[in-house]
Amino acid sequence: MKRPCHAVIVTPYFWPILASSTHLMKDLAEGLAESGLTVTVLTNAPANLTEVALDHPRLQGRIHRGWNPFIRRLGVLPKVCEYAWFLAYFVLRGLFVPKVDLIFVASTPPLAGLPAALLARLKGAKLVYNLQDLFPDSAVVGGMLSAGSPIYRILRRAEALTYRLSDRVSAISPTFSEHVHSLAPGTRVDTVENWVDTDHIRPLEAAEDQAITTFRQGGGFVVQYAGNMGLMQNLEVILQAAQRLKEDRDILFVFIGDGNAKAGLEALARERGLANCVFLPMQPLERVPSVYNACDVGVIPLKPGAAHLAVPSKTWNYLAAGRPVIGCVEDDSPLAAVIRDSGSGSVVPPSDAEALAQATLEYRNSPERVRADGRRGREHVEAHLSRRIAVARFARMFNEMTTEEGT
Repeated sequence: MKRPCHAVIVTPYFWPILASSTHLMKDLAEGLAESGLTVTVLTNAPANLTEVALDHPRLQGRIHRGWNPFIRRLGVLPKVCEYAWFLAYFVLRGLFVPKVDLIFVASTPPLAGLPAALLARLKGAKLVYNLQDLFPDSAVVGGMLSAGSPIYRILRRAEALTYRLSDRVSAISPTFSEHVHSLAPGTRVDTVENWVDTDHIRPLEAAEDQAITTFRQGGGFVVQYAGNMGLMQNLEVILQAAQRLKEDRDILFVFIGDGNAKAGLEALARERGLANCVFLPMQPLERVPSVYNACDVGVIPLKPGAAHLAVPSKTWNYLAAGRPVIGCVEDDSPLAAVIRDSGSGSVVPPSDAEALAQATLEYRNSPERVRADGRRGREHVEAHLSRRIAVARFARMFNEMTTEEGT
C-alpha cells in the first residue's frame, strides 16, 4: 500500500504570526492533513519566542519554526534581511525532513521558488510554486525598482526561470496563469483562487459578538480597511475621501492593521484634523471574524497598476462576513471583474478620492443595497471561494502529481 503523499509547505508566516497570508497557509496545512496527506510546515518562529501555538492535532510535531532576528521589523533593509534569513533556514532545515514527495512554496518572499527548486531536486521531490503576486512588477508599482533597469531585467529572468523549474505553478487568477504562459511557455499551470474559511468568517451582528461594537469605535456608518499598510496599498485615497466627508458626522473610517505606511498615515490624519479616521492595531486570528463584521462596507485600495499584480485575499473576508466592498482598482483588473460579476460591491478608479467618497455616500444612503450586495458576496464565496473547495483542489493536485509522475 502506497504511503500518503508527504507535502512540505514553506511559508515565512504561519499562525500565530499575524500576516495577510497566515490564515491561507493555516487552512491549507490543516485541510491537507485532514484529507489524509502527511504535512510538514517550515516557517519563522514568532518574534516573541514565549508565544505558544496550539497546533492542529494532525500537525503536532510537524511545524518547524526557525528563529529569525529580523522578523516583523519595519523598513526595506530589515525586510530583505528577514527574507534572506528565511530562505537559508528553510533550505537547510528541509534537507533533514525525511521522505519528502512534494514542496509547496508561495511567491512570498520573492524568488523563494529558486532555493525551493534546489531543495526539491536534492530531496527528489516535486515543486509547486504558488503565485500570489507578480514580482518584480510589484516592486515597480511599489516604487522600489524602475521598469527596464538592469536589476529589473535580471529579476525578470529569475522569475521566468522559477516557472520553468517548477513542476506545477498554482496561480490565484486566470490573468496570472496567462502571465506564466507568456514568460515560460509549456509550464504546467493550474488556477486556484485564494479562499476564505466560510465557517470561521460568517455574518454576525453586534448582539452576537461584543467585539464588533469595540471595533466600530462608535461610528454610525463604518468604512473599514483591515490588513497590511504597505507599499502596494493606496491608503492615502481613503484619507482624501475622509477629508471630503469630514463634515458628515455619521461616517467613520476605521483602519485596522500595521505596516511601513501606518505611522505616516496617522500623522497625515492628525495634520489634516481628520477626527473621522481611527487607527487600530492588527488583531489576532481568532478576532478576524469580529474585525470584518465591524463595518458597513470594506475598502480595497491599491496603487495604480497593482490590481493587475495582486488579488488581496482580504476581499473574500469581507464578502464572507456579508459586507460589500469598494474596490479602488482599475476596471479591467481581476479584482474588479470579481466584484462586478458577483454583484458584491462597487469599483472606482484607484486614485479617485471623489469617486470613493461618492460610493461611500451611496452605500450610506441605501441600507437595502448594503444588505443586498453583502448577501450576494456571501453567496459568491460560499459557491466558489470556500476553504473546502480550495483544499480539495490542492489535495487532488498533490496526489495526482505524486502518483502519475512516479514519486
